[in-house]
Amino acid sequence: MEKSRDDERIKEIQKSAQPCFQCGICAASCPVFRVAPEFNPRLAVDEVIRTGKVEVTGREWSCAYCLMCEQRCPMGVALSEILMDIKNLSAHDGKVPASIVEMMDVIRYTGKVSQASTSSKRKREELGLPDLPAPDVEEVQKIFELTGAIDRLARYREAEVEPE
Repeated sequence: MEKSRDDERIKEIQKSAQPCFQCGICAASCPVFRVAPEFNPRLAVDEVIRTGKVEVTGREWSCAYCLMCEQRCPMGVALSEILMDIKNLSAHDGKVPASIVEMMDVIRYTGKVSQASTSSKRKREELGLPDLPAPDVEEVQKIFELTGAIDRLARYREAEVEPE
């Protein structure tokens, strides 16, 4: 992505954040903020509105994308989408936490983020649901290759960014 495209995207983010009047309902609703107050979704929006700039800190990766902020926002600000855009800009700048890079490697080599727990397998069985299908790891690796994700992972490893 070119710098001009980044600037264009930042303007779009600022426009979508404009209705926010900083009531704080997003932060109060955020399960991540409750346990990690250094991640404050309201402040991410505030920065965009005030300066027209996106501060890429690494903390944006803490968003769990649970959508609670969007569901409770009285102004309908799509904060989780804004945070996803900030993550994309962060990745473009090479600022991806090591934990995310490790998770991407796990997906690349296993086709999934984690194994299904014994309790979830038991619950599926109790509900009469079929076993989860095994991922096609070759297909996942092909997607990584065709999308350039392997090269990006190598660049992210070089940067080794951790949230502030």
